[in-house]
Amino acid sequence: MPGSRKIALGLACVLLAAACSPEPAASPEVEAGPSASTTEISATCRNGAPLPITGLCNTADPSLFLAIDDTIETFATRCLWRTEEVQFSADDVLVFRAQDCSPEGWVRNIYSHVSGYLKHRMDGTPEDQAGFALQIIPLAAGETAEEAAMKTVALAPEEERGRCVTKPNTITRLAGRPFDLAPQPDFMAELEAAADGLFSACGPNGFTNEAVQVWEGRANVALFHMLGQDTPPWDPASFTFYRKAADGRWAKAS
Repeated sequence: MPGSRKIALGLACVLLAAACSPEPAASPEVEAGPSASTTEISATCRNGAPLPITGLCNTADPSLFLAIDDTIETFATRCLWRTEEVQFSADDVLVFRAQDCSPEGWVRNIYSHVSGYLKHRMDGTPEDQAGFALQIIPLAAGETAEEAAMKTVALAPEEERGRCVTKPNTITRLAGRPFDLAPQPDFMAELEAAADGLFSACGPNGFTNEAVQVWEGRANVALFHMLGQDTPPWDPASFTFYRKAADGRWAKAS
């Protein structure tokens, strides 16, 4: 994973049916688009192609997502935003936008679901060498995303477990509520004073100064974003869950 730290798979789980709910309000810092049915999108997919699972157009129209971060620039002139879909269960698909730089001659990124994680790799790279992009944690009834995040502190060294807190993140643009799991101020000061370079604290889902990682709270799910050291090719604000209805159509769920 980014930052060369191994993510603990003990907390990984598949997306539960209960994790889907009416879509939350988008962050005021991101651009949100209106809902659109699969039928409507496919009918207007003139400059692209429908995706194989949902039938959504691959042109990354903003209306497909809960939100987008429109401040992200493409890596090169001929890179394009494309819609990506990754199936988590028979009735649940994660849809998001990511850059396709194949017109520049670059190798495309491949995205896959593995035990509650979204993983990414360059086409041709073995699956076991894929990196981690996102961890999806369904919330128990009445549980908040912050409470779910604090549970992961159990994976930190024992002496750190009572010295970690959650706090709002006002920098990262996401569709839901961004927050960090980080050392308490006095603990952070100790770490910075003692560090001779890179350091981490509060477990694998906590703080590290070698990569960007942030939590996101939604109505029934907590998302842990692993963004790495550089701008990733995907837009973290665009992660949107789609659910398959009884009539076979796919629609935004959260």
